[in-house]
Amino acid sequence: MVTMRAMWVRGVLVAQLGLALFVATARAQGPTATGQVEFGVRALWDRWATASSKFSEYEAIPRGLFISQANVGLDWGATGYYVTLRARDALEGDQQVRLRGGRHGRWEFGLEFDRLPHSFSNTGRSIYTQTAPGVFRLPNDVQARLRVISTTDTDPTTAGVQPNLAQLQALVDGLARPVPLALRRERGAATFRYNPTPRWDLRLRYSEENQRGTRPFGATFSFSPAEQPEPIDYRTRQLQADLQWSDRNWTVQLGYAGSFFHNRVNALVWDNPFRETDIAGAPAAGQLDLYPSSTAHQGTLTAAVGRLPLGSRVTVTAAYGVMQQDDSLLPFTINTAITSVPALPAATASGKLRTLLLSSTATSRPVRDLTLTFRYRTYQRDNRTPSLVFTDYVRTDQTLGGVARRNLPVGYTRQNAGVEATWRGLEPVAVKAGYEWEGWDREHRETPSTSERTLGGAVDVNRGSWLFVRASYRRSDRTAHDYEAHRVADEAFPNGEPGLGQLEELRKFDQASRERERAELLARVSPLDNLDLSASYSLTNDVYNESAYGLLKNRGEGPSLEATYSPTPRVTLFAEYAHELNTIGMRSRQRVPAGANPVTNPANDKPDNDWVSDVRDRANTYSVGLSGELIPARLRADLSYSASDGTGLTRTRTPGTPDIVTTAEDYPQTTSNLRTARTTFTYTLARQIDLRFEWRYYRYDEVDFALDPMLPFMGFYDGSSAATVWLGATRPGHRAHVAALSMAYKL
Repeated sequence: MVTMRAMWVRGVLVAQLGLALFVATARAQGPTATGQVEFGVRALWDRWATASSKFSEYEAIPRGLFISQANVGLDWGATGYYVTLRARDALEGDQQVRLRGGRHGRWEFGLEFDRLPHSFSNTGRSIYTQTAPGVFRLPNDVQARLRVISTTDTDPTTAGVQPNLAQLQALVDGLARPVPLALRRERGAATFRYNPTPRWDLRLRYSEENQRGTRPFGATFSFSPAEQPEPIDYRTRQLQADLQWSDRNWTVQLGYAGSFFHNRVNALVWDNPFRETDIAGAPAAGQLDLYPSSTAHQGTLTAAVGRLPLGSRVTVTAAYGVMQQDDSLLPFTINTAITSVPALPAATASGKLRTLLLSSTATSRPVRDLTLTFRYRTYQRDNRTPSLVFTDYVRTDQTLGGVARRNLPVGYTRQNAGVEATWRGLEPVAVKAGYEWEGWDREHRETPSTSERTLGGAVDVNRGSWLFVRASYRRSDRTAHDYEAHRVADEAFPNGEPGLGQLEELRKFDQASRERERAELLARVSPLDNLDLSASYSLTNDVYNESAYGLLKNRGEGPSLEATYSPTPRVTLFAEYAHELNTIGMRSRQRVPAGANPVTNPANDKPDNDWVSDVRDRANTYSVGLSGELIPARLRADLSYSASDGTGLTRTRTPGTPDIVTTAEDYPQTTSNLRTARTTFTYTLARQIDLRFEWRYYRYDEVDFALDPMLPFMGFYDGSSAATVWLGATRPGHRAHVAALSMAYKL
């Protein structure tokens, strides 16, 4: 019986033989062959790498035979015909393949294939069985056993709680089975370009992408999670067509883009692990709609004209788009114990969007050293989805909400206008200054409009190859007009919002008034022919000066340094360092609505119950390396080492004297550390043959309080978690050594 690995080995050998025959035949028939093919064998020694999803999060590093690259080109010289094939990591989980062919200056066809993995976790386990796509079930007797144990007193202060939690732990562990938590993207595309004359250019492109796999999904019954492996089975087809005509002064382009998305899994249905029969307040199962299938079309017209007076050029673009989906609405609930559930106001969503883009840019040089640029852009998102009134709804399949709700077709119009001037009258200095205005008109948001004004400038000093300096600064002021915290709630709840509603002083950060400063400094200098130095610094500082609650401030800064030194013409040394620091300030409030009797149980909405959070994320990245020839024209070495360290810390405090929040505690600090070392030696055995040895080392460590302790049952960490189940998806650290020996054959 032939194993899968043996089949792959034979396939690689056949491919190499076929490629060699193809090149030999092509040479015999006259075309010029160029390119390189590299193949070899790889070994992998890992410690925890197999269990760590971070090691293979976005790439595949398999053992055994591999083809790292295959770049082959054939050119028939005077006839103008050519064919090229480019492949990277062929036959692996993250491969890329490109095939091009045609006739120079007239036409070209192309075929593309990409494969990209994404691993979420290798430790996932589930007590559920997927009986159909998106349907996760448990036997009734299992639900009954879990319910009996979980409803026993699990107060950690009560004697006898540990045996109950131990029974739950043993039962869940016995039922949990490994589940894959990864997806794979595969995309194929076909392209065609035709130039019947130098003035005409036609381009066509069709692509299809499939995503298949599973990822962790937070299914829940109110505050009792039952985490599931969400099945992913997407298919996206895209079609693009562009026709361009151009002459000495004019360019006109007409384009079309179409996108067709299909989700083969319509909804997620999962059993309640602690309830085998429906009752009001505790359903036997829950449901949730997943992303709907949809289509999108857009037509574009662009025209540009040059050689106008004062050295001017104008470009105008207009684009109109249509997006829609008509997914069937799920019933309010699948809990049969809930009565008096109203009928849906419609059978389908009938979602419709219309988009309109108008954009224009004009440049002019009224005098030799001055360039002016004018820009205007408007983008309208017209949401024509019907606004439906739901006379009542069911909260998480448990109970009627007792209030009417309306879906709101959110839309907006965004406009941008600006002018920029560049003066080069004092060489080597160039000075830039500009002004930009941005306005938003929103529908069904807390503020109907915002306006933002930005002033900025930059100074460049360019002394050829040995010195370049750029300093820039921008200041923006955004103003929110007529912000009302209850505006959306009043529209979404036609009969009045339940509970306390929106906090009056809260401002959503995308609509709130804001002051923003951005500064950047870049310098590159070469004091010696063999020494290059560069440094940069960037700063962004956002202050939400009218926000009492929500996001209050956001500051990010990042200096970096880089040096390259060549002690000899054959050897180059380099070193790099980058630092990133982000700080965020937020404020919120713990609030409790009134009870059934507001006299004896009034609402609690006091400033004393405010929370203040300060978030600080920091990252440092270092890298050093050497590249050069140890033996001229024979032996080359490339050595590098990089390290990246990140930390995150959230500090919390209660500035008042709270009567709901008893203790404000800082979140535990999160850390991540990545180390990568790479050594490559390339030996030229003959004019057409290179031998290459490569060794790579990976090390990753992570401390994350939200993920590290995750198990299918978490009752031992928190007694209130005894009525929840999880996937136990973690991302442990890893150590790995990868060694490869390959041969590169140059055509």
